[in-house]
Amino acid sequence: MNPRTRLSKFAVPVRITVTDQTQIIGAVFVHQGQRVLDLLCDERPFFPIKTTAGVRLLNKQHAVLIDLMPVEEMREKRELLPDVDFQYLRSNAW
Repeated sequence: MNPRTRLSKFAVPVRITVTDQTQIIGAVFVHQGQRVLDLLCDERPFFPIKTTAGVRLLNKQHAVLIDLMPVEEMREKRELLPDVDFQYLRSNAW
């Protein structure tokens, strides 16, 4: 693949609980057909999460619990989420 070719990524809204019990609400990015689990199981020690405050890199070892947000909760907490493609989420049975 050409290194300049960029694959589209999609934001998946999540609620992450870290080791100190703090919760982070934001979105992780996956390629079409990729699961959040695939992102967490790759060899990189960190993964990006986009919040309304910006992008943070989270050490995977500090993530205790990762919940995929149901659509109802996404709507309720829309102001806490970065831009999310709801059409993509609907078409992929989230």
